Amino acid sequence: MKTILAVGFLALASLIAHAEYEQVNLTVFGMDCAPCAHAIHVSMKGIQGVNTVDVDLNTGLVSIKLTPGNGAVMRQFNEAVEKNGFTHKAANIIVRGQLSGSARAPFLEVSGTKDRYALTPLAEGTDISGLLGKTVVVDGVLPQSGKGKVSDTLRYKSVTESK
Repeated sequence: MKTILAVGFLALASLIAHAEYEQVNLTVFGMDCAPCAHAIHVSMKGIQGVNTVDVDLNTGLVSIKLTPGNGAVMRQFNEAVEKNGFTHKAANIIVRGQLSGSARAPFLEVSGTKDRYALTPLAEGTDISGLLGKTVVVDGVLPQSGKGKVSDTLRYKSVTESK
């Protein structure tokens, strides 16, 4: 019984370790004072799995690096911005997950979360069909979404097989 539990735990741990947000760069609109930047910093650091947060008051850019094996979801980052009275713009993200769907309609499944994105290329001529069914790292842009929502489309710059 202990062996079965240990094997199950290791299998689950390997799924979580290979599907996660690695970096999130959000532009925050309306953040124009040091206390505002501090509030965003504290809110982001309160999300489990966040390693570092850098807030640039001049540009409104919030750069978040996450620890390996984190279970953070995109909605948490958006809510951290919204609860402080600000608006989030498009986000540049680096995320690891399972590529599913078809060559014409690929999806990224961020295992360990309910986050799932339809993938569309930022530039034409990109073929990722050979990566279907594999664990991949996607560098892309999540378009701005309405308050309380997360875009269901990720516009990718690159998709590479995870090592």
